[in-house]
Amino acid sequence: MLSEKELYEKLEEAVRTVLNTEPGEIRKESMFKADLKAESIDYLDISYEIEQRTGIELDFTEALQYITEKKGDDITDISVQDMMDYMTLVIRQKEEKS
Repeated sequence: MLSEKELYEKLEEAVRTVLNTEPGEIRKESMFKADLKAESIDYLDISYEIEQRTGIELDFTEALQYITEKKGDDITDISVQDMMDYMTLVIRQKEEKS
């Protein structure tokens, strides 16, 4: 399993590739829409980039459902940390099936 640091680095690389952000601009508390200016279409591209870097297949609809259940129905944005939490869950579920 990837360490938290490795997971963050892979996620940061994926987000930087899609959103063309500067080094250091992405932090765990960064919000995808508010801080990184991500649009709906970007999530699909970010998912693809994450899969290419980690082998983790992400479904942003499932991720949003998981985060909504965790944080409440009134959320309008998700953070990089929220996505890392979801990725960790997906990795654990995959390992349990193996």
